[in-house]
Amino acid sequence: MIPITLYGTPICRRYQRMREMVINASQRLGVPIELQEIGDTESLSQIDPLSLPRLYISDRLVASQNPPRVQEVELALGESLTNQ
Repeated sequence: MIPITLYGTPICRRYQRMREMVINASQRLGVPIELQEIGDTESLSQIDPLSLPRLYISDRLVASQNPPRVQEVELALGESLTNQ
């Protein structure tokens, strides 16, 4: 199972897009993921607000601020799967 961490607020459209993209890519590739969504104020206050939302796949920063391309998410999922 690949750990995915998403920082931000669920009402943000970019956050929603990143979440949807990761879930769809994992289903398409058949890769099991464990999605952890961090949106509490205390955790987010430790991150530069201009860099939110942030998407990590296996502790690797894949996207900050803007959603990545689908190919980037698929590549990161594939690399994480081979590194396990």
